Formats: sequence, structure tokens, C-alpha cells
Amino acid sequence: MKSLKIGFGLLVAVLMFLFVPLPYYITYPGEATSIERFMTVEDGEKEPGELMMVTISQRRATPLWLVGSWFTPFTEASPSSRYLYDGEGEQDYERRQQLLMASSQQAAIQYAYALAEADVDVDFNGMYVSAPITGSLASNVLKPGDVITAIDGRAFMSRLDFLDQVATFEAGDEVTLTIERDGRERVVTTLVQPLDRSGDRVGIGIYEPLPVQDVVTDPSVAFELTNVGGPSAGLMFTLEIYDQLTPGDLANGERIAGTGTVDEEGNVGPIGGAWQKIVAADRAGATVFFVPDGPNYEEARSSLDRLESDIEVVPVKTVEEAIRYLESMN
Repeated sequence: MKSLKIGFGLLVAVLMFLFVPLPYYITYPGEATSIERFMTVEDGEKEPGELMMVTISQRRATPLWLVGSWFTPFTEASPSSRYLYDGEGEQDYERRQQLLMASSQQAAIQYAYALAEADVDVDFNGMYVSAPITGSLASNVLKPGDVITAIDGRAFMSRLDFLDQVATFEAGDEVTLTIERDGRERVVTTLVQPLDRSGDRVGIGIYEPLPVQDVVTDPSVAFELTNVGGPSAGLMFTLEIYDQLTPGDLANGERIAGTGTVDEEGNVGPIGGAWQKIVAADRAGATVFFVPDGPNYEEARSSLDRLESDIEVVPVKTVEEAIRYLESMN
């Protein structure tokens, strides 16, 4: 009987080591994927060169994975609080990542079509509340999933218009927000709050407000991408759309990888995991790796020294900088 209890205890310990989730996430280099495999512009030109998005893989840690991360190159264990907002569950997190992906695709379409002088129309409906900041006054009146349609009765026409309107207020100003929740319109009141200690930046206390909009183009563009979230492929989406809309092979027959968010004005923004994404790009045989200028570039460079690779790391601040670099290769 005693040996049976010992054996059962060992079995329980092994199962816990293998399967019990811990409050950490493990991240490691993912894949570099040619965007033309899942994104098509109607009647667009697909050329021999490849423009690739790069991902990192992420999973909830178990004791086994946590220990393994300590000995696996380019692998990191981070507290779940680095990814999840206060009170946010994993399903909420996954939904937020999918919304960020959809938003990045829309921004890429808007800018690429404008740059290629192709037809694009945007029907803007408001700003999606990913989540109110815990402890903010907004958390008393806003919920995840709310859509803000007006501030002090004034509608806004784009994400940038929304941000510009918020910036006209000072910390402590009272504002009324017109919102849609569960198919019904409501009006709530809150105070504008400082976003930093200086008080120079103010907001209404919500994380990552995302545009709710329909983007209609001619020619049409379609994405068939699943199980990937986040906004970091925006730069490469923009380059691929622009490439299919315009004559010639922007990649000049090469494999070009990159990462970076993009907005509707073509600005490239910072992302997470640049030091891991360059590993995936190198493994896929990319000759160039675009990365947001600044800390992300330094991250990627640090991994490059460990990889002993010839891949060219190119920092960019805008989509047009990336296009000019590629055109200089042709």
C-alpha cells in the first residue's frame, strides 16, 4: 500500500511538471511566411521575390517549458502580466490580438492603396475599447467591447481625428462619451487623465483604442490568415499590397523579411520580440530584415552577432523608407 501511494504521488508530480500552467508565457522564434501565400489583390502581380512576415511563437508555461526555456537559445519566459491587462483572461487576450491584426491589415490597405494611387474608401464607425485602464475613472463607465462614437457630442472621422480631439483637453477636464454597447447607444461621463508624470500627454483611460471601420477598395484585396494575431506585420502587409498593385518585383527576386506596425499615414512603429524574429527570418533564408528604427534595431543587431549571419538589418521609420531601400537594390 505504501509503495502504491509513493507511485501515485510520483505520477501526480510528473503530471504537474508536464501540464500545470504557470503565470508565465514562453516565447521563441516562430516562422517567416511569404505574404502572397495568404494575401491577394484582385488581378495583382505576384513576382518571384518574396516579402515575408515574421512571427514569434508563444505558449503558456508549464514547469517543463519553463525549465527548458532556461537552456534554449533565443527563448524567453516572461510574467503573464507583461501580456495580459489586469482582469483580462486568455480568451480576451486572444480576441484583442485578432482585433490588432485586423486593424493592422486595414491600415496597411489604406496606406498602400493611397501610395499606389488606387481607389480606397473608409467607412469609419468609431473607436473600439480594448479595455479601460485598471484604476482609471474610465473603468467605472467603460467596458471592453464598447465603441466610442463621439466626444462631447462631436463625432470623429478617423482614428487620428479621435486622438487629435482627445489631445485638445487637459487633465481633469470632464468629457461626455457617446458609446455603443450591446447594440444600444449610451452617454457616459468621465475625466481626462494624464498618461505620464509630466502631464503633457492625456487620455481618457483606455488601452489600445482600435478603429471600427470598413475599408472598401478597387481592386479588392483579401486576407486568408488564421491563428496569427497582433499588429507587427503591418509594414510587410503594406509592402506586399503595394507590390501587387504596381509593376515590377519590389523584392527583386530576393527573400525580404521584416516587422513593424504601420498606421494609415505610413509610419512604422515598435514591436515586441525583434531579437527573436530576426532568427526566424535568418532561418528562412531572408537577405534583408526590416525593423523599426530605435530600440528594436538594437535588439535585432544583438541577435545578429549571436547568429553569425550575413542578413542585412535595415532600420526604417516609414513605409516609404523601406520602398526606397528595396528600389535601390533593383
